[in-house]
Amino acid sequence: MNLRGKAILITGGRRVGRALARMLAERGAAVGLTYLSSREIIEETVREVEAFGVAGLAIPADLSRVEDAELAVATAADHFGRLDVLVNMASVYRSTPLGSLTPSDFDTMIAANLAAPYHTALAAGRRMLVAPQSGTDPRGKIVFVGDWATERPYKGYLPYLVAKGALTTLTMALAKELAPHVTVNLVQPAMIDPPTDLTHDEFRAVIAHTPLERCGTPDDLNRLVLYLLEGTDFATGASFRVDGGRFLGTDAV
Repeated sequence: MNLRGKAILITGGRRVGRALARMLAERGAAVGLTYLSSREIIEETVREVEAFGVAGLAIPADLSRVEDAELAVATAADHFGRLDVLVNMASVYRSTPLGSLTPSDFDTMIAANLAAPYHTALAAGRRMLVAPQSGTDPRGKIVFVGDWATERPYKGYLPYLVAKGALTTLTMALAKELAPHVTVNLVQPAMIDPPTDLTHDEFRAVIAHTPLERCGTPDDLNRLVLYLLEGTDFATGASFRVDGGRFLGTDAV
């Protein structure tokens, strides 16, 4: 897919999504970003996008609500006059040890990490299916962001991993539903920059179990997303780990 002149919606954009928005804008794509509570960061990102001479848009939305998800997609499509790509990056990652686990932990993680991307992708996919064909390009592309650990889970994140794990099935099922006009793929990163609450010892433990002996950067993930958008139109229903080999480690932590 040639990204110049295309319209792209990114859910979330505080860190990795912000860097992706700039990369896409540099390639000539209009970029919209949703936010729930990070208004200032997203609006600043929109200004960075517009500095490349393309349109940008900040959209407030609680994507776990189907009404908000559908409205966010419609708002982006109406504003740009089209919607070609959806990148589902918005996520909630929080430790929930088994001993203190509550039903609300499950509800929160399912809402943020499964319901939100499901509702948003369904709304976007339906709109893409009826879009006019543009040359040989697909009518649309959807990329989900999951987690490498859903196939090799670690302790203390049960509802998060359950929700993220369901994205694998969602990717495959939606790819079949939307074929042959819309591609759907999943990227599964390991740590992309260390979280601010990670201790030095915890960070060293992660690196010790990563064959490439480092954590990832936003570019490590975003270059893979870009490849799925502009590098190939022949991948769909697939999952791609970008984890420094973490999945191969002898001990998950």
